[in-house]
Amino acid sequence: MIEILQILIIFFIFSLMCFVPFNVLDSKIFNKKSFFFLDIATFNLIINFNILLLLSILPTSLDISNLIYLILYISLFIYLYLLKNYKLNLLKGFFQFKIIFFIIFLILSINVAGELNLGWDAKYFYYIKALFYIQGQNFSDLENFTHNIYHPHLGSYLWAFFSNILPLKFEYFGRLLYVYLFCFSIFYVCHTDFKEKFISNIIFVLAICVAYNYGRFSGLQEILIFSILAILSKFYFNLKNSQNMPYIFFIILGCNLLIWLKAEGIVYATILILLINFSNKIKSKTKIYINLFYALLIFFKIIVYQFFNMKLIGQPFYALDYILSLNFITISYKIKILFSYLIYYGINNFFFVSGLIILLTLNIQKKSDNYLKIINYYFISTFLFIIFAYLLRNLEIEYFVKTTLERIVFISSGFYVFLVINFFNNFSKKHLK
Repeated sequence: MIEILQILIIFFIFSLMCFVPFNVLDSKIFNKKSFFFLDIATFNLIINFNILLLLSILPTSLDISNLIYLILYISLFIYLYLLKNYKLNLLKGFFQFKIIFFIIFLILSINVAGELNLGWDAKYFYYIKALFYIQGQNFSDLENFTHNIYHPHLGSYLWAFFSNILPLKFEYFGRLLYVYLFCFSIFYVCHTDFKEKFISNIIFVLAICVAYNYGRFSGLQEILIFSILAILSKFYFNLKNSQNMPYIFFIILGCNLLIWLKAEGIVYATILILLINFSNKIKSKTKIYINLFYALLIFFKIIVYQFFNMKLIGQPFYALDYILSLNFITISYKIKILFSYLIYYGINNFFFVSGLIILLTLNIQKKSDNYLKIINYYFISTFLFIIFAYLLRNLEIEYFVKTTLERIVFISSGFYVFLVINFFNNFSKKHLK
């Protein structure tokens, strides 16, 4: 019973990141006519993840960081919603709107709390990094962990941060943040306004059912990238005119999270930035600023690691000598193995296979628009990334593919989530009335 109560409390703590710093119900910065309140909640979430990223680098103990977080965020919530703009009916309506989100989160959280079986990488690498923070150490101390340079940073810090925030300090509290982000990303993609709420909620529940399995929340980081890509995919859809330019800013902040989550995160972040350059809804001058801003974010990460005398990666993943030695027979064998497993894992991933079918159908029907072009470019870019990543690396191909490709396919499918859900939303509106 105490654990259930703490799950309820931690749901509120997670939700604080959606409520501040911008008032989702009465924002003076974002025009209500241009942005749905879930858009503003998502902006808050991305900002707060970036704040936690900066906090992870500072030489402060986790206990102090947790205390500052609770005091500051609860104070901001009280000020914004209860003192500055006392609109109890709106707040009540917001919670009623998200009740299905809360129920799904609670069900999945109970499942995660009951399993307690960590994934291989999580057990031997990610959680160990989290323990450094839990035991009072900070970013500079990570160099004492031999495998630090091979494994991601931000996910482990988030795991540590929220594992330590409540009195019982169960490790799975940190992984419940992964559940929250996953549920929120799907919920956000399913809803565009207050209309058709019933249908959107049905699609939300079905989407959760087809996408959820416990292994995603066993401490592995792919679910974080998947969820961020799902959110950003809707941002790209909303890039329709100059009024929606704030989406660009939050796309860049989302990309900043990706480059700190996993090594391949920088590939997906770079692809997303290239997609902005392909958009005809953005001025050329703006694209230059976007590229410079993104370059500064990468430079910032390099500077941070150099400042703490830490390597970004261990030995190079790819060797020029091996790449130059590849011959037709080797390439043919690798491609045969790779495509066999790619088809298998693709068919077993609902959003991946559905996204590609819908994408192919829309292209055949020649329904061309800016968003469809972006999805086309994304598919081409990620497909080439997968091919060359496995073709050029000097590892036994079948073992390499078996142990990693399913997760790569899952990550890539995140950007198809909005395409798939939007298709079913539109279908339901046309045929269920």
